Amino acid sequence: MRLFEDASVREDVFRAAKLCAPCLDRLGELTFSGPVAGVDSWREAVFARHLFPAALNAHAAVRVGGARELAAIDLVLDESLAGPPARRSRDAGRMLTADFTPPAGERILARYAKAVAGGTASGHFVTIFSARASIFHIAPDTAVAALLLLEMRALPISEVWPAVASAMNNLPEFPRLLRAA
Repeated sequence: MRLFEDASVREDVFRAAKLCAPCLDRLGELTFSGPVAGVDSWREAVFARHLFPAALNAHAAVRVGGARELAAIDLVLDESLAGPPARRSRDAGRMLTADFTPPAGERILARYAKAVAGGTASGHFVTIFSARASIFHIAPDTAVAALLLLEMRALPISEVWPAVASAMNNLPEFPRLLRAA
């Protein structure tokens, strides 16, 4: 997997992860758990089917919609994710919305955080993470790679970047990130 062999690409992805999830040191597992051998099945069952579309939709919703659109993305995730991955996703998203205030003037994130606090939005991690990425003008490809980095961070260090690259396999191409590698 050559995609993340370039140190500058890895640095960009890590920087995006820290910016969009400053609580990353306190996050537990998100939706992925287990050994690296489970990455491909997780990608097909959870990431490609549920999280990837939610990430892209949340990224776009900040530009064309608002807090209601973000809550609608959460609702779709509530209906499609189940069990511990869904609970961990909501717990991490609520931590992120509660612990970090939106940048000044960003009403969409403020309204969304209020909806999460009030219980009218469930606050999935992928939703708030991707919305923050959009606010910070992080390209969708980099945001998706950063989200995958956070999902894979419990793996042994030598397996993290190959797992991120493997999880990005067979997703629609992101030309800007692929060119940088």
